[in-house]
Amino acid sequence: MDPKELLAKIKDVKAASSEEMPFSRYLEKVAENPKLARMAHELVADMIAFNGVSTGPEGEERFGLWEGELFGQEDVLEQVVHYFRAAGQRLDVRKRILLLVGPPGSGKSTLINTLKEGLEDYTHTEDGAVYAVKGSQVHEDPLRLIPDEVRDEMDIYVEGDLNPEVRWLVDNVYGGDLSGMSVERVFYSISKGIGFGTFVATDPRSENLRRLVGEVDMSRLVPGDDTSVRRAFRFDGELNAAHRGIADLIEIFKMDERFLAVLLTVSQEQMIKTSGPGTMYADEVIFAQSNLAEYEELINNPKAVAMADRLVVVKVPFVLSVRNEVLIYEKMLSSSDVARPNVSPLAIPTAATFAVLTRLEHPGGGQDGLLRKMALYDGRYGAQGDEEDVAKLRAKADDEGMTGLSPRYVINRLSQIAGNSKGCLDGLAVLDALWEGLPQRAGFTEAERERWKSLLVATQAEYDDMVRRELQRASVIDFKEGAENLARSVREDVKAWQKDTSGANVPALRRVERLLDVPQYRRDRFRESLAAAFELKGQRGRPLHTRHPLLEEGVHRALVPSWSEVSRNYDDTAGMIVGNLQRAGWSKSCAENLVDYAARFTSSKRERRREDQQYAWQ
Repeated sequence: MDPKELLAKIKDVKAASSEEMPFSRYLEKVAENPKLARMAHELVADMIAFNGVSTGPEGEERFGLWEGELFGQEDVLEQVVHYFRAAGQRLDVRKRILLLVGPPGSGKSTLINTLKEGLEDYTHTEDGAVYAVKGSQVHEDPLRLIPDEVRDEMDIYVEGDLNPEVRWLVDNVYGGDLSGMSVERVFYSISKGIGFGTFVATDPRSENLRRLVGEVDMSRLVPGDDTSVRRAFRFDGELNAAHRGIADLIEIFKMDERFLAVLLTVSQEQMIKTSGPGTMYADEVIFAQSNLAEYEELINNPKAVAMADRLVVVKVPFVLSVRNEVLIYEKMLSSSDVARPNVSPLAIPTAATFAVLTRLEHPGGGQDGLLRKMALYDGRYGAQGDEEDVAKLRAKADDEGMTGLSPRYVINRLSQIAGNSKGCLDGLAVLDALWEGLPQRAGFTEAERERWKSLLVATQAEYDDMVRRELQRASVIDFKEGAENLARSVREDVKAWQKDTSGANVPALRRVERLLDVPQYRRDRFRESLAAAFELKGQRGRPLHTRHPLLEEGVHRALVPSWSEVSRNYDDTAGMIVGNLQRAGWSKSCAENLVDYAARFTSSKRERRREDQQYAWQ
């Protein structure tokens, strides 16, 4: 951008940020736009809607705010958004603390931080405009200047009393004359603590309650001197900062009883008892975070009944889909070096597979039963089952995903070995690193080690399947180009079907459906699912044929030879496969490593076949 244009833009932003008007003009503005009278929960609900809501591949709601930020947490996000939709209508649920319960690394902080960033951005738009009494430390709602006795005569809803700071200014500086009050536009800011407060519980013995509620020294108030208000009323606690916005309470159950009592009053009565005389009305969303162990300890404590009754609990488990787990790793590694050339493209999927398996409750049926469950959770339907089978499996495992390996552990191990490894870092090397690092993991037990040995074997079996599929694709010249061409044809066919569901000519789509054995009665649902997957914001930039697990499988079946064909001619085509892998983005060392590894189990199969034939001849 040209320097003059940049300076002009900065000037425009500054001008917008200094918007100011008398209280009388603000009342006219509210009459023109009643949305200005929104309270905190409605403001958040409107912000989420402002960022877009769409339908996902499984018919679930997808929220543009979190697309590309959180993966595989659609159920969690729906619960959170439904809470805000209800609270935004001023239903009693707004007088609750929204508690996110889950293991470290499950995405609780990402969920809240994205919400806060979205709200900060939203207040910079015309749709999200927020105004406050000028000079108020907590950015008081100007409508609270209106006396209680005349509020019923208005067409808008106003709730809450003025905070002590503004009340003192009205009475002692302006002599009760509201016309002298000024109103200004405010922009929420995480870094400045405007509309947001964050409290991290540490040692209860050394905590000062002022960190939550600020402090007041009434002796420092001087009538006629409005600067004395700043010295006397220090509303610098995190709950004060969160007024009309969001309070984020981390490790909430590490707080002592004094702090929890304050939170009960804020949630139930919407009042903050200041450290001095008086109270402050609190219009704010209260988020809290906790792990499962501390939450269950609270629930089992008879003294904590009042607190438990004031919670809306949303469990945030680890992701249970390998595809989504891979997306999480890619996001976490996007600014790192781990994606260097001598890291196999199968390394991250292998790590994701093992991590997901540690989180699943075993459905029975041995290794096959567990791998079938993982495939279903990954959206790989067909002979494995369908959405109804997934629903049944989930119903039997309510707390699934609350334990197991976290993405942070996996990334830590990947980062460690990536810097020290020589040659290709393949899937098996990553699997070894994950296994060897387990004794250093906090809370790891020998019982887990015994149970996870079978998961190691299952992951190795899944890795072998990944290798076979990769070699099948590499045996086709320009597989990726062909896959993208077919996927584009399918997308065009889906668009044609959406325009004419009865007579559209959709040859590529029908071909994929036949290869996947999609029954007639499920075709409409399958096509709707494809249409949604193509439009997902979080998937943009990824190859088109990989955006839906069944499309990826259908393309694979359409373009590649069978594994028996590949293995039968393996010795003759190994060199070509290495070249094709390199053209697909593999490093030479990783391509050769993969081909050498596959030669072991292709040759062993040929040897077994010869032995069987010799035995039959005898």
